[in-house]
Amino acid sequence: MDEQEENRSTTTQSSSQSTSDDNNRSKPVPFPLEVTFKILSRLPTKSVVRFRSVSKLWAYITTTPLFTKARSSASRPCVLLTFRKYDILAVFSSPLRNNTSSHVGNYRLPIPDYGFLPRFESVHGLVCLEAPTQLVIWNPTLKRLFTLPEAKSSECNYKRGFLGYDPVDGTYKALCILTGRDSRILTLGAQESWRTTTNDSSKPVHWPTKDCGRCINGVIYYRANLSFRPLKQVVMSFDLRSEKFLPIEFPMPDHDRCLMVSYEGKLGLVSSVSSGVGIWSLENAENQEWSYRKFLLPPIYQTWDLKGVTDDGEAIYVPSSFEDSFYVVYFDLKSKSVRETKIQAIGRDDVWRPDRLGCDLINDFCVLPNHIESFMSL
Repeated sequence: MDEQEENRSTTTQSSSQSTSDDNNRSKPVPFPLEVTFKILSRLPTKSVVRFRSVSKLWAYITTTPLFTKARSSASRPCVLLTFRKYDILAVFSSPLRNNTSSHVGNYRLPIPDYGFLPRFESVHGLVCLEAPTQLVIWNPTLKRLFTLPEAKSSECNYKRGFLGYDPVDGTYKALCILTGRDSRILTLGAQESWRTTTNDSSKPVHWPTKDCGRCINGVIYYRANLSFRPLKQVVMSFDLRSEKFLPIEFPMPDHDRCLMVSYEGKLGLVSSVSSGVGIWSLENAENQEWSYRKFLLPPIYQTWDLKGVTDDGEAIYVPSSFEDSFYVVYFDLKSKSVRETKIQAIGRDDVWRPDRLGCDLINDFCVLPNHIESFMSL
């Protein structure tokens, strides 16, 4: 081979190698699954929600039970404020103590097809709403509503429902009371249908009231009537694992205005009393044992409305009427300290909904304490 042919051969080989290198560079190098998981798990909430549409793989990763559990465990609680204005639900959030930001942004949620939604309850990142004939699950993180199948029986259709979370196996379950003797349960995300509760035959006949329930450590608590003549009202508990109902007597006669809260990991009945706030804590459900404590509130806030208690032991107060600004007051029951948080995003137009007489219906709103992030999809 002469020198000219050798140069052409060398040039051809070099060109082929260069083309091959370029092709290899153009091919995307797949990230190991565990690396992608770690990256997504450390991103801010808004970024995760946005990146779910990037690829099917990312969407899949962010909906797996492992990812959902990891994000929820690391989530810092916040307080959600929801104002119902006609067919729009205005959503605002307030960070809790030692938190500088909230994982839930402020936004508007259309709810035209569900009629009235009088009951709000946040359960491990999901909010249980009640439509006229069925339950609606709202995920504030994903800004989505999921309508559960309608529960029916041969005797009666939907009457009242509640949402619970079992921390042992990490599952959400919906409880539906159809009649005084008939109840159904549904495991969310398990592709199951409503089924009769395991111990339905031994369930005490009762009728849940329209008040909001509370799920604490895998047990759903709600108000219920055992009889009407005479009226007999109790706290009904439902254990998500054993599926057993247990009626619990109220510890005081004037329980109409008390709120069910989670206080120190137990069921608490909290209400405004003279010069402060009183809390009954359920110490032993089987033995019907309660304890009582009273906390004095600074006089300036004694006319404000009590809306709940955070897991940090702070009572939440809001003004009874809307002025130029909207404040949330957190009163630490142990240290007696008070802190005010101004919700900058809430304006008068967000909550002003006059009735026929022109009065403000500011009371048509709910406060959801201890709300955490969730990427649970149904």
